[in-house]
Amino acid sequence: MKILFLIPPPLDGKQPAERIFGCNYGVYSQPNIFILYPATILKNAGHDVTCLDFPVEGKGRREFEEFSTGQDFDIIFFYSVFLSKRTDVMARDRLAADSPKTRFVFLATEPSASPDDFLDDRSVVIRGESESRVLPVVEALEGKRQLGEIAGISYQENGEHIHRGGCDVIQDLDVLPFPDRNLLDPKRYSNPKLGTQPFTVMLASRGCSFGCYYCVPNSLSFSREIEHKREGRPGKPAVRRRSPANIIAEFAELVGQGYRSIAFIDDQFVWGRSRTIEICEGIAPFGIEWSCLARADMLQDAEVALAMGRAGCKFVDIGIESFNQGILDDIGKGLKVELLWPAVKNLKAAGIEPKLNILIGSSPLETPETIEATFQEVLKLDLDYVLFSICTPFPYTEFNRKARAEGWMIRPEYEAIDPMKESFISYPHLSKAELDRTVRQLYRRYYMRPSYIIKRLGKIRSPRDLLEKSKAAISVLR
Repeated sequence: MKILFLIPPPLDGKQPAERIFGCNYGVYSQPNIFILYPATILKNAGHDVTCLDFPVEGKGRREFEEFSTGQDFDIIFFYSVFLSKRTDVMARDRLAADSPKTRFVFLATEPSASPDDFLDDRSVVIRGESESRVLPVVEALEGKRQLGEIAGISYQENGEHIHRGGCDVIQDLDVLPFPDRNLLDPKRYSNPKLGTQPFTVMLASRGCSFGCYYCVPNSLSFSREIEHKREGRPGKPAVRRRSPANIIAEFAELVGQGYRSIAFIDDQFVWGRSRTIEICEGIAPFGIEWSCLARADMLQDAEVALAMGRAGCKFVDIGIESFNQGILDDIGKGLKVELLWPAVKNLKAAGIEPKLNILIGSSPLETPETIEATFQEVLKLDLDYVLFSICTPFPYTEFNRKARAEGWMIRPEYEAIDPMKESFISYPHLSKAELDRTVRQLYRRYYMRPSYIIKRLGKIRSPRDLLEKSKAAISVLR
């Protein structure tokens, strides 16, 4: 079969959606590893597989329409998140009109949450994790088996929408093939916080066991959670971790392919002292720059931070959200505020740059005073990277349920917005207009300081490094 994994250009008048985490419009482009896993499985099974990323190639509506009229793929896959839903359905409809024989498969968060919105007589939805079902679905579309035999999918039959249940998460991640990164052009992707090229992303675990009530994890983890709840199972799906040996083997393969920097996109990378140190000791000889996300309470062990630094870790994303303990308790963060400073201290001592994520308006306890107090603490830490966002009531989160019940949402149903620039909530004492204005002011106050600009200019390593950092800065401050 001739198969395409497609990221279309935005057809809804908005910016290209970031699809790895799925909750903002991308500041910079990272390869979507979540399409590479199923694409690799199909390629290894002998299918002719192509991946096209229109936004990263600088191609827009005109190029897409030209492509649509001439394409001859048997199956086209879409990896669809909340912010890309409208574009992806519009793209499917255009492709379907131009090519009557093409079938379509939708993956990821939005199809998992709202499969009915994607179904027609030529489309199938794979809910939750796709890797265990992608080959059977393709075989069914080839006529080799029945869709009704496959768990965890949705499809249309005789005008009726069928939703098959019974699919659990993948238990052993080591059985999955390493993603074939040759399916996407590595020269097209970058991360301004990692200055060396070529750059790629990697996944060492799936899921998060913590209970932050606002949280949208990476789009694969969120797909797992949505399907877990659909099945009526309590709590969250179990975290699954790749073995250190399997991770080290993939690092070795990437080094052999010439990659020089890697971003781990796990929701939480540091799962225990011994595992983390074993991974770090195994990858240290490769001399690769890398980054990850981690909770502050998982960064209290100075030896773990030192092992990460020796292994090439250059920065760690930490979701601090607020320096107010009452707010952290209210949002279910499960974190003591006093742990924030030693986490940052340990990373700095190991030569690792902490990147803080600050989430304003996450609780009705938030006030202009709590926001300012958090900002002043951030200033004291003197970090290169701080991301300020407005807490957004994304569908299928506890914050969405609470915001609906309390009347905080500015409209009855969530609509796609950029939380780095716009609020979808309005409290009686802290309006949408105030939150919108505040997040803009925080970015300007932090990044336009002369001392910050001088410090960052002193760290530029190459003309390309300057270009990538400038593009990211313009996108953030625009």
